[in-house]
Amino acid sequence: MTTTPLLQIENLQVEFATRGGAVHAVDGVNLTIEPGQTLGLVGESGSGKSVTARAIMRLVPTPPGRYAGGRILFEGKDLLGLSDGEMQSLRGGQISMVFQDPMTFLNPVFTAGEQVAEAIRAHQGASKGEARAKTIELFRTVGIPNAEERFSAYPHELSGGLRQRVMISMALSSRPKLLIADEPTTALDVTIQAQILDLLRHLQDEFGMSILLITHDLGVVAEMCDKVAVMYAGQIVEEASIEPIFDAPAHPYTSGLLEAIPSTSNDGAQFRPIPGAPPDLARLPQGCRFAPRCRYRQAICQTTPPPRVAVSPAHSARCHFAGDFKKNEPEPAIAGRTS
Repeated sequence: MTTTPLLQIENLQVEFATRGGAVHAVDGVNLTIEPGQTLGLVGESGSGKSVTARAIMRLVPTPPGRYAGGRILFEGKDLLGLSDGEMQSLRGGQISMVFQDPMTFLNPVFTAGEQVAEAIRAHQGASKGEARAKTIELFRTVGIPNAEERFSAYPHELSGGLRQRVMISMALSSRPKLLIADEPTTALDVTIQAQILDLLRHLQDEFGMSILLITHDLGVVAEMCDKVAVMYAGQIVEEASIEPIFDAPAHPYTSGLLEAIPSTSNDGAQFRPIPGAPPDLARLPQGCRFAPRCRYRQAICQTTPPPRVAVSPAHSARCHFAGDFKKNEPEPAIAGRTS
């Protein structure tokens, strides 16, 4: 028996107009999230992860942004075809988002409780008293101590971890089917990070929601996700379940991300950083977008864009030598490049 995917992104293209030309921030992205599944979207800063998330929420500013092609299907309905009113009803209702920096999105002149209660009133039609009671209950659910007192606290009076829990309360206030978490633990210390991740797992089990987890931290992905998509320069370059990604990465970029994770040995911390930097999205390389930084590049990589290759039925990579790139002799000259 097959089920309809909760979210299905097909050939999504998002561009931004700049003086230097069109920036292809998201270029032909395909993603699928099943009900109850956690998908990790991984990549360096500037790879297009956050733009993909904002595209799903229809929060890309237009202009200068433009949805240049593709579809975003939520339960079979194309979000790009909805009116602003229809999307506003869906946003914060069936689809919610937790942002990286709560201070950017929490209004400093309203208390934390008032902001969550307003979301409850907007999406559930609750009275002021009902919204307050539901907010305090949500605060307790996400582990905010002294929930009644915290209702009246302003964002600046709360720690980073508590502000993030307020954001999670707001995102969960309508019991969404899909939660988008955009780098939800980056600004927090390690102990609070672990608490927030444990909280998300617990809430997913309780509410049965799907999660799109956007991060640059492969350790978080290994702990949280069922499936992972690796993004580079606006494209998905590899997608698979957790085990193949970590045990046998099929793309050199994924392999590089894993090698860049510090590991402890008898000689101390050992890791290999990826040389160079991601390309200018307004002036992309002619062939493979990762070729200028790739130790295993060959002549074809610099002239011909690679196709998406199926390594196995549930594992694909956008590489001319997908799953077999290490047979190529690494180029020693690129190892020392820093730009």
